[in-house]
Amino acid sequence: MENRILLKSRELMTKHGVKHVTMDDLASQLGISKKTIYQFYKDKDAVVMAVVNLELEEQSLKCQETQNMAENAVHEMYMMLQDIQLMFKNMNPMTMNELAKYYPEAFARIQNHKDEFMHKIIKTNLEKGIEQGVYRKEVDPEILSIYRLETSFVPFNTELYPFSKFDIGKVTLQIIENFIYGVMSIKGIELMEKYKSVESNNKVIEIEKETSA
Repeated sequence: MENRILLKSRELMTKHGVKHVTMDDLASQLGISKKTIYQFYKDKDAVVMAVVNLELEEQSLKCQETQNMAENAVHEMYMMLQDIQLMFKNMNPMTMNELAKYYPEAFARIQNHKDEFMHKIIKTNLEKGIEQGVYRKEVDPEILSIYRLETSFVPFNTELYPFSKFDIGKVTLQIIENFIYGVMSIKGIELMEKYKSVESNNKVIEIEKETSA
């Protein structure tokens, strides 16, 4: 039951935003009483923290899998871009801002994950890319890993990118791609374009199959 509550909570909060999902909504969607929910979670803050922890754990595993599967540092970044596109496709753009404003402990957990786990992931990727010759040798991994992490929340700044005007997923991808192309060597850029070309060709093949079916 606890896992059912957790998964349904993530589903609803991802779709509608954290603030607008009430315990009544959750109980109704699950077909249970609020009393049952409170047997596992003392309040909504506890539910939100559990959802954040689940999301961060899954993201951490995905990052580690990507590291192990990647052919090189550029390929790792390319696969991360694919994951980010999928994540923002299903995410309510207000979620991060609502966490920062109404659930500071959960938001602090995200900040800690960013400053420790993601810092290590990005710095390791930059170091690897320099060694492989796919990133420029002038790149300073520590300086740019911090820079990349600090820009990760920029798309959520509604003063810069109001959600009524900008798609948060597109803004995020533009910022990340600008960073990646900025650190890549000519060899790295050629690899990135190759991965993008393969993806484009695969999409064309899928469309042709669907059309002929």
